[in-house]
Amino acid sequence: MTLSNQDCLLRVLCRQWPYTTASSWKIRPLSGLTNESYYATDGEYHIVGRRQWQQGKQLGVNRQRENAILRHLSQTKIAPQVIAMAPHWLLLEWLPGHLIEQNEFSQPDFLQKLAALLTTLHHQPLFGYPLQLRHQLESHWLQIDKARLTPRWLRLHKQFISSSMPSILKLSPAHMDVHCGNLLNTPQGLKLIDWEYAADTDIGFALATLFRTNHWDEPQQQDFLRCYCSQPSGYRDRTLLTRQIKHWQPWVDYMILMWSEVRWKQSGNPQFLELAQPLRLSFGLTF
Repeated sequence: MTLSNQDCLLRVLCRQWPYTTASSWKIRPLSGLTNESYYATDGEYHIVGRRQWQQGKQLGVNRQRENAILRHLSQTKIAPQVIAMAPHWLLLEWLPGHLIEQNEFSQPDFLQKLAALLTTLHHQPLFGYPLQLRHQLESHWLQIDKARLTPRWLRLHKQFISSSMPSILKLSPAHMDVHCGNLLNTPQGLKLIDWEYAADTDIGFALATLFRTNHWDEPQQQDFLRCYCSQPSGYRDRTLLTRQIKHWQPWVDYMILMWSEVRWKQSGNPQFLELAQPLRLSFGLTF
């Protein structure tokens, strides 16, 4: 008999806290595009369980890596603390607070907080897990729905795989999935959750991903960069950083397109086609 995710998590919790009865635990799924995280509590402990899932592996998600990255960041206070790593599960502390609302996201005072958080992150020692972007794109190519493939898409893919990437401006640890649903306002300050895509990469690539993920227009981007570059540990040359972000944006767009297409093939959820469609059109990919 195949156990449900919640039953599997319950077994992990009972092994971790053997003196707490199984019936004491209450477990519920947490929302998100992958739906592989769960909140669990027995009234005393408050836990987030993050499962290692097969489709996640195909997207490059690795809970062992996430565990190492979060332990690496444990002194920065910008991310959840690890409680334990169990087979197929990463157990994290539950952070009290509220997710950032969309209307907060572009407010000047919030941009200052976000810039401070990201410059803190980008100033940390490297994780030791470099973003293997070309390998990631090649892996995703093997997983897309071939019924959606066109000759133009094949040419585009070959162009990205064979082209030289922009040179590195500053190699830094990056979260790679910064958006409202992953930003938590807590009594201890702003924190980032869901580190499954975190890696070492160029800050230009990391910020291009931030801008594209959140659909910021040029004025919003420049408002953020003014905050970012004015931080004590921010990158000082805003003009050079802006240019670097623009160099990386086609690569970011293609990465997001490929991720969305793979998630569509995995799930059949039309939400991922909706995410992919504007990017497909921007690359001239039509049927």
